Amino acid sequence: MRLLLASLLLISYASFAEHHNESPRAEIPPIVDNLPTLYHEFVEVIGILTTDEIIAIIGQPVKKIDIKMQSSNNIIASTWYYHNINTDESGKYFPTTELDIVDGFVESVTFMNNINESNLIDGTQFDVKKGPDNIF
Repeated sequence: MRLLLASLLLISYASFAEHHNESPRAEIPPIVDNLPTLYHEFVEVIGILTTDEIIAIIGQPVKKIDIKMQSSNNIIASTWYYHNINTDESGKYFPTTELDIVDGFVESVTFMNNINESNLIDGTQFDVKKGPDNIF
């Protein structure tokens, strides 16, 4: 009886393992493959992308500031700076675009006419809409 039970368990395990063979997952294509340069179109799209997708599309930021919890040293937010990636309606480039990132998604975007990131006086900030309702 033990031999029969052991045989059944071995056979069922082998068939279960074959049935659930791990096959390579098909890579999911990104939601977008490029970002618009016009500032208001950029704001509409950037909120649906993760930080990894943003880096894949426009590259690493010129400057990155991480905000960390003092007690645990965990990063709770980041500010990324890019240069000359967005335009106004006339086609003139904003020298600096600031992305404020919380939990892996962009929360707000600031378009600055001054290249000095420490001076936020001359800039326009937009809150970003996130989620599936904003995709289409």
